[in-house]
Amino acid sequence: MPKLSRKAKPEAEVVEISASRLARVSGKAPLQPQAETDYDYRQVPAPDGEAAAVDATLEALASEVEDEAHRIASAEIETEAVTLRLVPQIPLRDAISTNSWLGGCPRLPVGTEWPQIDGEPADFLAQIDCASLPPALWNGLGPRDGALAFFIHRRGYHMQVLHLRDTDVAVSPPLALDDQGGWFGPHGGLRFGDLEPFAVRAFPEWPVDLVAVGPGDADPRVEGDPNDIGAMLYSRSYDIADPALHPFDWGSMTAMIAILEMRLDRLTTDATPAPGASAEDIVALEQCAAINREARIRADEIVAIVHESPAKEAFSASDATAVMSALHAIHWAKAVHRIDPETGAEVRDTLTLPLTTHRADANLWVHDYQTILFDRAKHAWCADPDSLSVPMRAFYEPYWRDLAACEMAAIGHEPFRHVHDYDEDRDAVLLELPTSGLMSRMFGDCDNLVVTIDKADLAIGDFSRLRVQVSN
Repeated sequence: MPKLSRKAKPEAEVVEISASRLARVSGKAPLQPQAETDYDYRQVPAPDGEAAAVDATLEALASEVEDEAHRIASAEIETEAVTLRLVPQIPLRDAISTNSWLGGCPRLPVGTEWPQIDGEPADFLAQIDCASLPPALWNGLGPRDGALAFFIHRRGYHMQVLHLRDTDVAVSPPLALDDQGGWFGPHGGLRFGDLEPFAVRAFPEWPVDLVAVGPGDADPRVEGDPNDIGAMLYSRSYDIADPALHPFDWGSMTAMIAILEMRLDRLTTDATPAPGASAEDIVALEQCAAINREARIRADEIVAIVHESPAKEAFSASDATAVMSALHAIHWAKAVHRIDPETGAEVRDTLTLPLTTHRADANLWVHDYQTILFDRAKHAWCADPDSLSVPMRAFYEPYWRDLAACEMAAIGHEPFRHVHDYDEDRDAVLLELPTSGLMSRMFGDCDNLVVTIDKADLAIGDFSRLRVQVSN
């Protein structure tokens, strides 16, 4: 973590504490000497108890000085140690008390124009409540009132950080995240391929808790590869007939049906055998093709029904259940090859599965739908957690929590990965944002965006000379 350089301190000289100095410490005006007179001064005995009172006052002042010195020393130790983690709230709490968040909409003073960088509207990344920052963060430097709002150029590593005194109005971004060279990168690789049109092109507005981390404290950030979490789900068998994975609105329903239509062409419906196929393989191929032709006919019927429905009826969970039950009743077949563990010979098997079941060795369309559902569900949940069913929240919230721990943003620390231009004596980390599929952002080749500032500039609140880099 960044630290101020430590230099040997010169030994303090022994000095006498004058009355005026003690007065400054105590906050009282020093006694002024009386003007000279013609009187002869005689030593007058102090009244009983006055000497003891003076001694008590001096002891109290000395104790006050010692306490202040101890407080300053303790603050210095704490200042060096404290960093900050931006922990996404899962589950969400009261929106009224939300003061810091990633993505979504900034809250700007009335009349503030949307920030532009190089003549283009910038993308909003985060807003951090300065009053919630620990006193020891950044060695006590930086603002402790208002909020810091972070904006980035749509394609380049140029940023504006605004110190906002008022956060009155939520302002929607003027443009969607539709720049092909931009930062949009949702979980599951939705930035690429034929599923990209189904993704919500926005950074979800995700409230965060500002969690201070010092020596010996538990760190909510976890070292790990977020892709491993998604791979765990892909590698196991699951069924979207489970209510946890049902569509929750017409948008997710029509997306599911569109993906099903796209993937039905992958069904093997042609029974033409390969040259030299055995009689056994030919029979298996014919059986597989017959099952899939029937599956295609029945699936097309359900697709047609759903296409007719949105214009006529409001969405209901019971309708979703009916559609998923009908799809679950359809079976499809796939030929798979495996090695017999006893003979070592290659064996051909035919898998017959419900159309709603995913297996890693029989991936037709279900996992693609689940990837889109993940994306749409998180945006809906951030806007209103009650828009998702209890089973769906029970499925996704732990999943999101695990991803958040691996993709956690931070402030005031030493960068998690190497950046070219960083000096711990000169720089403070204003914000580090890792690539995060959960937050739908991607920097470089899945790198971290690191924003640093000279400590001297941070001390005076000058955010005009930032260093913006990606880790490597």
